[in-house]
Amino acid sequence: MKQTIETTKARMNKETEVLKAQISSLEKQITAEEEKSKELEHKSKMFSYGHYEGDNQEKMLDMLNEKVEEVYRSCIGDNEANISTLQMLTNIENRLEELFEHIEMMPQEKVELAEKAKEKERRLKLREEKKQQQKLHQEERVRKALERAKADPKVQTGKRLVFRSKPPEEQKKQTDVVDKSNAEDEELAYYFS
Repeated sequence: MKQTIETTKARMNKETEVLKAQISSLEKQITAEEEKSKELEHKSKMFSYGHYEGDNQEKMLDMLNEKVEEVYRSCIGDNEANISTLQMLTNIENRLEELFEHIEMMPQEKVELAEKAKEKERRLKLREEKKQQQKLHQEERVRKALERAKADPKVQTGKRLVFRSKPPEEQKKQTDVVDKSNAEDEELAYYFS
């Protein structure tokens, strides 16, 4: 009987050790999976840029496509073959490389003169845009001033709000008494010491 109890006890101890080992390994797996899920969640947030808004992304892609087409038309010509946006960008890039090679073969003086002329043209364009912006801003200010002038004046009803005045400060008489006693002490010290 003692022997069966001891063997049962030993068997139960072994089973509990095995179960404890399984529990610890499962806990490790759970923590590893939780870390993995946090990492995946972080990666998904990085790639999604917030909430997934399909309509917004479609609008953005359409807008980008229009801009690329505009640049393609100005650099190469009309998109007669209806090529994709990516292909248009590739063609634009190739055209730029050709132009850069062509510029490198040109005399340096001509290139510098052309760059100066373009820079001057750009500055003039910026100046014109700035003047236009200032004109629009001034017109807006005038329009607002006219609206204020035409608007009915606000009639205040009731009493006007008045802030409470500061109470008068008390004059300190104790300092005079202390000053007199100090003066008397000085006189006594002067005459009797």
